[in-house]
Amino acid sequence: AYDEAIAIDPTNMTFVNNKSAVYFTLKEWDTCIEHCLKAVEIGKANQAPYEDRAKALARCAKAYQKKKDLVNAIEYCNLAQLEYYDKGTQRLLKTLELEKRKADTLAYQDDEKAEEAKQRGNEHFRNKDWGEAVKEYEDAVKRAPKNAPIRNNLSAALCKIMDFSGAKREIEKAIELDPQYVKAWARKGDIETVLKEYHKALESYKKGLELDNTNTTCSQGLRKVTQLINYGRQNMTEEQKKGQAARAMDDPEIRNILTDPVIQQVLRDFNENPNAAQQAMLDVGVRAKINKLIAAGVIETR
Repeated sequence: AYDEAIAIDPTNMTFVNNKSAVYFTLKEWDTCIEHCLKAVEIGKANQAPYEDRAKALARCAKAYQKKKDLVNAIEYCNLAQLEYYDKGTQRLLKTLELEKRKADTLAYQDDEKAEEAKQRGNEHFRNKDWGEAVKEYEDAVKRAPKNAPIRNNLSAALCKIMDFSGAKREIEKAIELDPQYVKAWARKGDIETVLKEYHKALESYKKGLELDNTNTTCSQGLRKVTQLINYGRQNMTEEQKKGQAARAMDDPEIRNILTDPVIQQVLRDFNENPNAAQQAMLDVGVRAKINKLIAAGVIETR
C-alpha cells in the first residue's frame, strides 16, 4: 500500500517515512535507516515541514540505537533537533549520551592495562613524584574500578599532595569494594586522624584490628589517637576546641547521637545526677555513644 502511494505521489515524504516505521517494527534496522534518510531527502527537495523531517531523523537515531551504534544515534538525534526541536527527542538524546558514557567507561576497562598503570604509579611514588603517581593511579582506577588495592594506592598518593578529602573518598570506596581489606581500614584511620576526626579514626583502627589483631599500623594508630583524645585537648585553646566540636557536628552520626533522648538525659545527669549517669554508663550502647562524643570533642571529661 505504501509503495502504491509512493508511486502516485513520489514527492510526499510521509509515505516513505511510514514505510521506515514498518521496517523499524520488523527490526530491519538498516532498511529502516535507508528509508528514513530517503524520506528526509524527499522532504528537503519538496519543502516538507521541518517537524516531519525531524521525525524521520529521530527514527533514524532510534534505529542506530538498536544497532548499538551510539555515535550515529547521537548524531542523528542532534540533526533532528536542528530541524525541529522536540522534548521527546531531547530526552532520547540525553539517554543516548548517558548510554555512550557508560559504554565508553566499560570499553576503557582492562585489568592488564590497569596493572601496568599501577606499576608506573608505584615507580613515581617511589621517586616521590606524587603528582604523576596520582595520574597513573587514577588511570588504573578507570581501567579497574573494582580493584580495592589500586584505590588504596591512589589514596596514599593523594595524601602526599595533601588532598585528604580525596584520599578519604578513595579509601572508603576501597573498603566498600573489600570490607576485609585491613590496609584500607588502617589508612582510613590515619586520614581521619589527620583530619582530627578522632572518633571515626578510633572505629577504623578497631575495625582493622578485629580483622587482624596483629596489624601494627592499626594498633599504633589506635594508641596514638587515644592519646590525642585523652591529652590533646588539654593543649588546645578554647577556639581550637570549638573548631573541633563544630567539625564533629558535620557528622550525621554525631548529630543523631545528640538527638537521642536517652543520651540527652545522660548528659544532663552528668551535671545534675552523677549517680544516675554512672548507672547509665553501665549500658554498653550508651557508653559507646558517650565515648564517641568525647572522642569527637563534643563533650569533655574532667
